[in-house]
Amino acid sequence: MTVTRTIWVLGNWKQNLLREPAAQLAEAVAAGLPGALGGVTGVRAGIAPTYLALDRVAPHTGDGVAAPRLLAQDVAAQDSGAFTGEVGPAMLREAHVSAAIIGHSERRAQFGDTDELVARKLASALAGGLDVVLCVGERLEQRDAGEHESVVISQLSAALAKLPPELEPSRVAVAYEPVWAIGTGRTATPEQASSMHAAIRAWLDAEGHRGADRSLLYGGSVKPTNATELLAAGDIDGFLVGGASLDPRSFLDIVTCAADHVRAS
Repeated sequence: MTVTRTIWVLGNWKQNLLREPAAQLAEAVAAGLPGALGGVTGVRAGIAPTYLALDRVAPHTGDGVAAPRLLAQDVAAQDSGAFTGEVGPAMLREAHVSAAIIGHSERRAQFGDTDELVARKLASALAGGLDVVLCVGERLEQRDAGEHESVVISQLSAALAKLPPELEPSRVAVAYEPVWAIGTGRTATPEQASSMHAAIRAWLDAEGHRGADRSLLYGGSVKPTNATELLAAGDIDGFLVGGASLDPRSFLDIVTCAADHVRAS
């Protein structure tokens, strides 16, 4: 099998690290990334610090293959205006951010990000020149009830309903994150993750969203110890990494797993 889609390893730092520790972590990731990649060009890394640490992290990021890309953990549904506490895409672009995570389960569950709001954020980000990592996923009771595929497809359908068909697939990656496997130490089996990714890709293709060309990531307690097995299961184009991304060695080891996967493909 020849891998043509970009394999992404993205670190979501969530509400962790003050500015100086964030800069130190970014520096360590940037310094170790070329070695972790080992010359493989089909793998890219990215890091998403808090808003207040963006300026300290930015000098250690870039657009080159061997540099981590700078992401935001969220983005406003509008560019500017009377919206207290919001940060719009133009503001993020000025901070050297090139992509934003949208629809993360913690935003949906804890901060009221509905499907409709996620769709508006997606449109806002794209119009503002940001690429997007769109998160979708089911809760445990939905998985146990056999509703996992319909829940995820419903989230995708709502978010992508107005996505222009001519938009390059690289502008919107999809991250499948089973809610029951985030921060719990529990991970979907490689078979469960691969099956959902295959269903997502088939739906994207059927709806004209070029699923075969779009990177589909897995998120949910990803570690160096399970990354290789997840990638080998098929249809998984990298990871959205939570806790393991706060340790540079663990994060870089996951990058190495991805690079090894590409070499073997």
